[in-house]
Amino acid sequence: MFFSFFIAKKYQVFKSKNNFVNLASKVSMFGIAIGTAALIIVLSVFNGFENLIIGMYNTFDPHLKITHVEGKSFNPDSILDKIQDNNIFNISSVMEEKVLLKYKDKEHIATIKGVSKNYNNQVSIDSLLIQGNYINDYENSNVCIIGSGVAYHLSILSGSIFETIKVFLPNRNASNLLNPLTAFKTSSLLPTGVFSIQSEIDDSYIISPIKFVQDLTDKEYQVTHLEIKLIDNKKMFDTQEKLKNLTGRDYIVENRFEQQKFLYKILNTEKLFVFIILIFIMIIASFNIVGASTMLIIDKKKNIQTFKSMGASCRKIQLIFFINSILNILLGITIGLIFSLVFGALQQKFGFISMGSGNFVIDAYPLVFSVSDILYVLISTFIIGLISSWYPSFILVKRFFQTNKI
Repeated sequence: MFFSFFIAKKYQVFKSKNNFVNLASKVSMFGIAIGTAALIIVLSVFNGFENLIIGMYNTFDPHLKITHVEGKSFNPDSILDKIQDNNIFNISSVMEEKVLLKYKDKEHIATIKGVSKNYNNQVSIDSLLIQGNYINDYENSNVCIIGSGVAYHLSILSGSIFETIKVFLPNRNASNLLNPLTAFKTSSLLPTGVFSIQSEIDDSYIISPIKFVQDLTDKEYQVTHLEIKLIDNKKMFDTQEKLKNLTGRDYIVENRFEQQKFLYKILNTEKLFVFIILIFIMIIASFNIVGASTMLIIDKKKNIQTFKSMGASCRKIQLIFFINSILNILLGITIGLIFSLVFGALQQKFGFISMGSGNFVIDAYPLVFSVSDILYVLISTFIIGLISSWYPSFILVKRFFQTNKI
């Protein structure tokens, strides 16, 4: 093994007199380097976008959410006493309902989110407001803040946020739904501010005191769910399991990941498909390794004959070219890794690759490196390199060793 490694190392340091063989070796090495760097950078960009999107949703989504197994709403008094944990910072009662909003001649369907007085401890709404103020007077329940998308669809201009919006809710107790006078329950809301979180949320939500929604739906003391904010979100899963045991089978306790299961599934699926596509590209690029190793064996056939005359076994000669190819692969992987890390650091600091001139949330492509992603890339690339090196190093050398011909 030492003999094979020593000779393979010399082939790395002292290049062949044939420039075409040296060029093929460099091409295969840089092919590995570029493929490794591309895999790490692309996966890091996906991580950056994932963190950005999830961060936007997490601004609005609670750490834990409790809903009832049966029915849309429930009385929370039966479980509030049970929900006790040292990691709980705040519990907010929420009542949500789909409503039709009308402002002058504009109409828009949205979700009204009625929240308890301590909701500002749950979400830092003040930091999300782009205009006006948060609900300060909970005694007057006919006030609200609206998403920037809702304001856009209703054509509520900056100077008119203090004009009332009509709210329509289907009347479930109406005997004749065709009669417009009885088919809907109506009320009015006075918007005091406009918030902006994420386009999907901004287009769909308005926030009001919970009493307004309870009165509108005739569900006094009812809630659709409870939102829980934790002191340490790293203990989210432990707290979730504890609350599941405390609340029993009649209630569902969801963490942030479960609240947005479809979103996480989409992001992970896209990332997996991109990884698979790039791996296939790496497999195609690995044919350079086969070609470079084959040309090196042909170039060193006199050396092979010399080693054979000196008593070297076929296995030792095979290992010479296999180890040489592995050293080439390791060098390519190292160059690719260093390049991707340096590129990522420069992109994060200077953002020289921008998102374009469109109206994006961020100006430049975000990169977030993941140790697990980097390990997957390095291991996958190395395995592809091993497989590509096996045929020329073992099959061709063995054939020449036995027949003295290649």
